[in-house]
Amino acid sequence: MVWGADEAIERVQEDVRRAQQRAARYPALQSAIDGVRGRAMSIRRDLSVEVDAAGILKDLKIGDTALDRGGDRLAAEIFELMNKATKLARADVMNATTEIMGEDDPIVKTIAADLEARNAGDELGRPGGPR
Repeated sequence: MVWGADEAIERVQEDVRRAQQRAARYPALQSAIDGVRGRAMSIRRDLSVEVDAAGILKDLKIGDTALDRGGDRLAAEIFELMNKATKLARADVMNATTEIMGEDDPIVKTIAADLEARNAGDELGRPGGPR
């Protein structure tokens, strides 16, 4: 397709306008991601974890009864809860990104692919999981 000068200028102006609109949404996206927290609690409700959007542990609560399970079992359960909380946080990141940027925005597809790969990697790397 051959464009005339006017069409080319309109196309560039439209591209600039869309880029400016995307850029205007980035602070809201960053704020939403900064506020993401994934939480998970043990079945016995005596152990809970909270992680941020990156899966970094932000809070850990260990009840006295959880200590009765012994160190190895408790450590394994903490990692299991962290994995669960991280997946929940990742889902929240995906939802926030889609909501703020729009379903058709390229960043949504990029983040979706990244989170899918991370979740798959978590399954491969967990103790007792496939190697």
